[in-house]
This record gives sequence, C-alpha cells and structure tokens, in this order.
Amino acid sequence: MPYLKLQTNVELSKERKKELLTDLISLISKELNKPEKYVMTLIQDSQVMLFGLSDEPLAYIEFRSIRLPEDHTEALSKSLTHFLKTRINIEASRIFIQFINSDPHMWGFNATTF
Repeated sequence: MPYLKLQTNVELSKERKKELLTDLISLISKELNKPEKYVMTLIQDSQVMLFGLSDEPLAYIEFRSIRLPEDHTEALSKSLTHFLKTRINIEASRIFIQFINSDPHMWGFNATTF
C-alpha cells in the first residue's frame, strides 16, 4: 500500500541502494504501522537534477499511501529527512517530499483493488 519513490542526484552503488530500500521499508512500516510485505520502495539515483541553480546533493520523494493520515505527514517528513541526512548526507533544505493520499478503489493489487 505505501509506495515511496526517491529521486536523487547522488550516485549509489547497487548494494547501497538495496540496503537503503530495505531500511526505508522498515521505517515506513513502523511509521504507518503497516506490514512490510505491502510497502514498495524505489530509488532513482544519479539523476540530473538542480535545486535552485545548484547541483549539490538533493532529493525528491514521492510518498503515496492508501488512507495516509494527514496528521502524520509532518512526523513522516521529519523521519524521512533525518534518514536522508544521516544515510546519504543530504541537507534538509535540499529535500522536497510530496505526500499523496490515495483512495482504496484507486489502488490496484493482486488483480483487484483495496
């Protein structure tokens, strides 16, 4: 149900990406109290990106979930920003996060919808 796509201009090895993906699944699962088996993550590294006119390390996160609790987005923003700062060394002021709440009937899985 939760889906996180991370785009960054930071180059990451395949092993590092897998480690980060796994850790993001754990973080999201705990933050939203959702089973890990339903969390999907994607990292697109080495992207040609600018924030303002600078190509210093930056990240854009698209975070989608069914019934995403709107009163929890600030806590999620804090957790995800801390994760990126400590794990990839991206400053908080260089991170955008878009939260998207999806209706269950608009999310397909296992040949049906939620």
